[in-house]
Amino acid sequence: MRTCLWLATASAIAVVLAGGTAPAGEKEKADAEVAKALGKIAQLGPGVHAIKMDKQGRITSCMIVGQARISTVLGKPKGLQDARTKARLDVSAQFVKWLKEKVSLHEKSGEETILFLEGSENNDEKALKESGKSIEKTSKTFESVSEGFLRGLQVLHVEVSDKDKSYALVMGWSVENAKAAEKVEKSTDSKDGQKGIGQKDGDKGSSTTKSRPDTVIGDRKITSDDAKKYLP
Repeated sequence: MRTCLWLATASAIAVVLAGGTAPAGEKEKADAEVAKALGKIAQLGPGVHAIKMDKQGRITSCMIVGQARISTVLGKPKGLQDARTKARLDVSAQFVKWLKEKVSLHEKSGEETILFLEGSENNDEKALKESGKSIEKTSKTFESVSEGFLRGLQVLHVEVSDKDKSYALVMGWSVENAKAAEKVEKSTDSKDGQKGIGQKDGDKGSSTTKSRPDTVIGDRKITSDDAKKYLP
């Protein structure tokens, strides 16, 4: 009996040491740290941030911030919906602008497009040669490449400020997502909650509504579980 009890205790200790059970609150603390880090990224303002590269200088991931003003003239739901759409468009614009101004595109075997920061000391000459010919920044070619990259963006963090009437959106781009997007036919444009639920023209929010529209936005911060993969 005593031997069985000792074996059970030893097994429990082994599970704990192997990471089978985490201390209470450890996950919540880690999530809070990630949310705090993403909040700082959002406060940096529109643009590309937190660029990660491999040892050969290839860009592996980055985060892009887009912002929009929230108008509550037509009520809170409509204001948030419009701000969400505008913030996402701002993200796309900021990402394309960054690609045009800061990034060198290289093509590997005519299949894979590789990104390098222009003028970066980390760029490996051998890696540049292996990636093949550079892609000239003609509008047609660059537009095609940019559209492919935009499909690989994912929402990481959202911040709504009632005081500033602002909507900040942080999205992430990674090589893995870009490759996966090439294999998916459907667009991701409708995945940001832009479609109304059970609402038709003339429903709530029309000019015939007697009640005043809700203009209280409230502060809100939401962070995706995938956000930690983009942090250093």
